[in-house]
Amino acid sequence: MSAEGNEGDAMVGRLACSALIVLALVWPWPARAEVIELSGGEWVEGKLKEVSPNGVSVEVGGQTITFPPDRVLAIYFRGPSQGPPTQPPPPPTPPPAAPPPAVTAPPLPTSGVSLPPAAPALPPTSPVSRSSSPAADALQVVKALRAAILSGMSFREYQSKVNAAANIVERYLAALPDGPETESISDAVRYFTLAESAWNNQGTITRTVWLRKADALDRCTAYQDYAKSMQSKGEAFYAERIKNYVVISDGVISVLWSCASEKIAEAETLLANNTTK
Repeated sequence: MSAEGNEGDAMVGRLACSALIVLALVWPWPARAEVIELSGGEWVEGKLKEVSPNGVSVEVGGQTITFPPDRVLAIYFRGPSQGPPTQPPPPPTPPPAAPPPAVTAPPLPTSGVSLPPAAPALPPTSPVSRSSSPAADALQVVKALRAAILSGMSFREYQSKVNAAANIVERYLAALPDGPETESISDAVRYFTLAESAWNNQGTITRTVWLRKADALDRCTAYQDYAKSMQSKGEAFYAERIKNYVVISDGVISVLWSCASEKIAEAETLLANNTTK
């Protein structure tokens, strides 16, 4: 491409970013971003947080996601009394997965629920390039979820944030071909979801949990080591009583978060390597 072409593309990008900033500043408040249109035909519905030369930040399902300016094609606003935008609505959210089989487990206490100790943070890895992609956007949602968990929350807050993040990531990954980075991101979400189920089915006296069996557990060395350690302590800490669940000590919740952190770091490395090729 010629120097004139590169300069023209850069100017178009600057003008598009400037237009977004001006629109955010002059739009009459109270107003909110109803739909963010992204390159590649994607739509994100949420609450506008910030528009700057560094990107567009929008809150979706309790998570704040920032898109680079070159990924945002348009922002559609509506005021409290206005109807929906005339642009096509974003694609519908996929139906939720079928509920798991009924499991007889001690109920979760209605008060005094505390978050299990957070898993230790992993060493930092190579940062992902600022040139965004659906996979990088999905990873950002998972990282925002992990940051929220480490700040502490109740079970109900955790359940809400995990479900919202899982739905967003599922929509991103559905449009991508299978690959190592998408598998790592999918596994990270799976570990957070398994922890949500385990926490929900936690005993009030024994503090053991009912953990769903899943193939993702075979891909986490930390979980495999923990399970063997609990097995060595006897059935009070580990027992396979039914086909689809295992009863295991409540410390497994922190182990699952550690598994998720490992997969997040793995996905970061894979995406960073892809951008340097």
